[in-house]
Amino acid sequence: MQKYAIVKNGVVVNVIEYETQPTTPPAGFEDGHVAIQADNVSPNWHYANGTFTNPNPPAVIDMPAPKSLTDMILESPTELAKLRTALGIA
Repeated sequence: MQKYAIVKNGVVVNVIEYETQPTTPPAGFEDGHVAIQADNVSPNWHYANGTFTNPNPPAVIDMPAPKSLTDMILESPTELAKLRTALGIA
């Protein structure tokens, strides 16, 4: 079975599984709906020029790479002093 997006006016209104691509509107839908093979879409996605787009894409947060413990100690004079004291280095 394959998943098909049921699209009307460029918006996915439902996702249904079919053995083969339907050539008529799915049961319960009036004319103007089309079924387009699509595995990873959801209702309310947009369809234009052969491409589906998510109107609410997940947020991508750019985070700096974590620092190593050594880098954190060497950046902080206070932490470096604590380490020297703990190691008995004056």
